Amino acid sequence: MFKKVLVSFSLAAALAACGPSQQPAPGEPAQQPPAAVAPAPAPAAPSAADQELAKLKAENRKLEREQKQLAAAQAQAAATPPPAPVCQDCGVIASITPVKKAGEAGWAGTLGGAAAGGLAGNQFGKGKGKTAMTVVGVLGGALAGREVEKQVTSSTAYQVVVNMEAGGQRSVTVASAEGLAQGTRVHVNGNSVQPY
Repeated sequence: MFKKVLVSFSLAAALAACGPSQQPAPGEPAQQPPAAVAPAPAPAAPSAADQELAKLKAENRKLEREQKQLAAAQAQAAATPPPAPVCQDCGVIASITPVKKAGEAGWAGTLGGAAAGGLAGNQFGKGKGKTAMTVVGVLGGALAGREVEKQVTSSTAYQVVVNMEAGGQRSVTVASAEGLAQGTRVHVNGNSVQPY
């Protein structure tokens, strides 16, 4: 019996060393073990559908930005007037240079000068000298009449250089420079220049 008490005592000491008894004492309510704290759920990996949805949303935002930029560019283009068409025959006079055109001698000046020279030469000398002076007068008068006719029929033309709006220069010779001056805006039509 002593052995039984010793074993019971040893067993009780061992149990006491291990901790409180799991069995409730008579008359005590059963103790519930402390509730385990549930671990926080780990973030779920995005599914393929969620990834596709995120891509679509990103593309939609990108398209909206591009549409706004396009609308702004169109509004700016509508506000800017188109450039005026360039006139191919219009320009500004750069310079006007008078050009003397030599006249032409015809029979009228030659014959008239010969007659006048012959009459003048006939007034000088006697005999054969008078005849020689008449011949010299006729020849000199013919040459002089020819030169006079050239001077009378000569004219002045005007070489007009125009800086064209389309680029480059055009040079036109006109008979009169009336109404034209350097810096005047003109329309060039063939060999004529008209201010506008």
